[in-house]
Amino acid sequence: MTVAPNRRKNRMPDADFQAQKLIQELDTECRQLISKIRQNSHMKDVAQLSNVPIPETLRPRMSELRAVTQLAEAAEQRMRELLDGHLVELRRQSSLPGLEQLRGHFLHREWTFLRGTFPLLYREAESESEKLLRRVEYETNSRRRARPGR
Repeated sequence: MTVAPNRRKNRMPDADFQAQKLIQELDTECRQLISKIRQNSHMKDVAQLSNVPIPETLRPRMSELRAVTQLAEAAEQRMRELLDGHLVELRRQSSLPGLEQLRGHFLHREWTFLRGTFPLLYREAESESEKLLRRVEYETNSRRRARPGR
């Protein structure tokens, strides 16, 4: 008498199958979001795109969710690129009022989205822009002292 193999034993349990399916869907969604993040030019949009909801059933399997980690890394890299562009724009300003206006714009419209998720980038933006502000103030005051008769 030959014993037929137990095919039920070899089947993946339904819970594992559902989890694998969710992981694949999340992976696809994260890859699409990474593509959108790389194309975006506003910190607000990058911050919104980087927040992907993770289903409760997948929370214990975070080590299997590489795409979520890649999404966070892509968002941080894009925020860094945008911040570097903003600082370059600030460095181009030679007038104090222009620099103050542009810095205010970046502080309230762009850099505010760094605060919660990327606090180190926010602190860097704040301190670098403050240094630039002090430098332009010093240069403006130096020029005024150099021309006392005018």
